[in-house]
Amino acid sequence: MAPQAINSLQEFRKIIDGPKPAVIDFWATWCGPCKMIGPVFKKLSEKPEFASVDFYTVDGDEQPDIMDELQVSSMPTFIAFKDGNKIGTSLGAIPKNLLELIDKAVKAAAAGAATEDSAPAETNTEAPATVPATA
Repeated sequence: MAPQAINSLQEFRKIIDGPKPAVIDFWATWCGPCKMIGPVFKKLSEKPEFASVDFYTVDGDEQPDIMDELQVSSMPTFIAFKDGNKIGTSLGAIPKNLLELIDKAVKAAAAGAATEDSAPAETNTEAPATVPATA
């Protein structure tokens, strides 16, 4: 799915606190490198292997509160979040680094799915076995 624009600080907080990993592109209309990597970000967001991750954009000029909260001062900056925690950051228009960040987010999604899908731990109600002391 193509990246969705985040239009408020409240919306941003709700997204990053969610259980599904989110990769966010912090960009600006005047930023040349942002214009170069933007189509790459969009194309990656549409790949089936990244369906476990949501993709978003934040226009730094339109959302200064978000930029201030995260102390983002250079663009493009990509940050991945899950459950309110930062998974990782990629600075600059470097496709390889962006791909590595998305891979981290996919792994975080898989780790979360494994935890959610696992059966509850068995409880041992038997008395513990005694272990003979060694001399």
